Amino acid sequence: MTILYRYVTREILKSFFIVLAAVLSIYLAIDFIEKIDNFMEAGIPAIRCVVYLLYKLPFIFVQIAPVGFLLSILIALGLMSKNHEVIALKSCGIGKMRLVQPTFTLGVLFCGLMFLVAEFVMPHLMDKANRIWLHEVRKKNIYATKMNDIWMRSAKQIIHISRYAPQQKRVTGITLFTFDEAFRLVQRIDARSGRFANQHWRLDNVMQQDFQDGDDVQRVTMHKQWVANIELNPDDLAQAAKRSDEMGLAELGRYIDKVEQEGYSATRYRVDYQCKIATPFVCIFLSVLGAALALRGKLREGLPVSITYGLGVAFLYWIFNGFCISLGYAEMVPPLVAAWAANLIFLCVSGFLILNAH
Repeated sequence: MTILYRYVTREILKSFFIVLAAVLSIYLAIDFIEKIDNFMEAGIPAIRCVVYLLYKLPFIFVQIAPVGFLLSILIALGLMSKNHEVIALKSCGIGKMRLVQPTFTLGVLFCGLMFLVAEFVMPHLMDKANRIWLHEVRKKNIYATKMNDIWMRSAKQIIHISRYAPQQKRVTGITLFTFDEAFRLVQRIDARSGRFANQHWRLDNVMQQDFQDGDDVQRVTMHKQWVANIELNPDDLAQAAKRSDEMGLAELGRYIDKVEQEGYSATRYRVDYQCKIATPFVCIFLSVLGAALALRGKLREGLPVSITYGLGVAFLYWIFNGFCISLGYAEMVPPLVAAWAANLIFLCVSGFLILNAH
């Protein structure tokens, strides 16, 4: 590794750790202020809130690392450009590709790091964080396997949900068992589907069975629609059921196969699957884009301009990427195209800028 290589790498990493520490501190402080009241009301010590936030750190890291990496490149190279170091290097005959090489290498390393954290660290720790929130803070006895096979127990009810769609607040295959004081079964409700609306769960195609002495069926009633008396909040369900971005690739792939075997559409999850692969590669094109902006002399005004450029680029990327993903969810484009379109377009823009840099 040359002296120049080490110098540029050290400056970028130093800026990255400063940006990461600043963003994480702000994020955790805001989250702590929002959540501490819930912990105190539940009689949970503040240290458990700290543990809960620490479990969420890998998830937060995966979300903010690409932006932090871009800002670190723009800050480091922007300061070098302001101090005329880039001009000095060019005058010594060092080509632009030599300057891009350390940023590109860091982009590849960050891509691999994000993939490893998202695949092997984040799912396990997010599961622990969700359990603290549901079982200790919310006092909900909810157990879920992904977004299907959800069980919930209350004082006189046991509820089973075959599948939950958090975006539509819709359940499929729901069964409610109601018991008396002696824990004898007094009623069973089976419904094909249901939706949360106007603060109530409205079930469709319902079969109601009322029992006598806990075992003999006394009456069976069919309902086209039925309003269920369930103490079940959609937010609690969403917290219990793992979201796509909280699963690893292998776990999400198995879930997609299970959903399709049960006869449901898995388009949304296929888009999310491709996004989990495409997201780490953001760091690669951001490394090229940041170097291109510095080499074109756009960052000589210093730190404020570097941060403005970084936030502007990140905003444009995530707006366009969100639009492409929405098209994938709506089945207007294939999942592969929806997940990779923004990456490819911004990579082409980055390549064009670097080739035309002087």
